[in-house]
Amino acid sequence: MIKKIGLLLIVMLVSVSFAAATASQDNGYTIVPVKSDDTITPRWVADTITQGETNWHSRTVSSYTTSHHIDLNWGDTSDSLRLKVYTPSYQLIGTYYDSSDGVIDGRINIEITNSGGIEIGTWHHEVYGYSVTGTEDYYI
Repeated sequence: MIKKIGLLLIVMLVSVSFAAATASQDNGYTIVPVKSDDTITPRWVADTITQGETNWHSRTVSSYTTSHHIDLNWGDTSDSLRLKVYTPSYQLIGTYYDSSDGVIDGRINIEITNSGGIEIGTWHHEVYGYSVTGTEDYYI
């Protein structure tokens, strides 16, 4: 009986993790993982981070669009970074980890969409050194 309950819990956790990696919706926005083979023109800034450090990055959306792509890539699966995304009005869209896009690969690659348009202004991206040994290079 206990084995059946344990197996059921594992199946439920895997199902929830898979569903979360497919698409989630926060505050009217839909967050979808971007596959690494999808072609998106990168606009990035290179930086470094250490354990417990927080770096802020921003990107301005100046005209109507229905999506905002964020690609945080550090490529080292032995380190872990966390990403928080805020709208121009400082509404938290979500908190993301390496596995949030469905794969553990040292990268958080997501597309934030809203069919009515995303908020115009400066979007804020908080990168946190969640579990970092030494100094980790990354781009966003």
